[in-house]
Amino acid sequence: MKKHFLPFVALLFLLSGCSQSNSEEVSVNNPYEIAKGANTLSYYDTEDSISVDGFNIVENNLQNFQDKNDNIIVNDDGTIRCITVVSDTVKTFQSISVGDSTEKVEESFDNEYQNGNNYMVLFAGGTEQDLANPDKEDNWIWITYYTDDEKITSIQIYDVKYGREMK
Repeated sequence: MKKHFLPFVALLFLLSGCSQSNSEEVSVNNPYEIAKGANTLSYYDTEDSISVDGFNIVENNLQNFQDKNDNIIVNDDGTIRCITVVSDTVKTFQSISVGDSTEKVEESFDNEYQNGNNYMVLFAGGTEQDLANPDKEDNWIWITYYTDDEKITSIQIYDVKYGREMK
């Protein structure tokens, strides 16, 4: 009886899935990245290297896309200039997704700026910056979280130069 017990326990362990994680989800370690399932997209990727399904790629026409019903990548001569996320299956920096509470933004960052219902966070590389910094460089990254007061309704990632041009 004892010699059958150990293989039986090992079989139960394998069948229960406790021995390994089957999750293919990728974590997002940089403010300029997003993840959908096992695929990651960086703001610095080119149009040719986009491997994330579920995004419409549009030419740079400097429109504000937060009211759209689609995930959108704005392309400017093969370079990603803006990523708009409306799907709750897409993770952004700090694992924040559409549908998360506004409290998650407030708890995740030190220098978030609230403008009406929206939150903005500025990054130089992977380092959070003070929005009052007058020396913002064109390649710094903004993340804007659009909300309905309680939950995130869309997320937009873009560089300082693009943000200036969007106005």
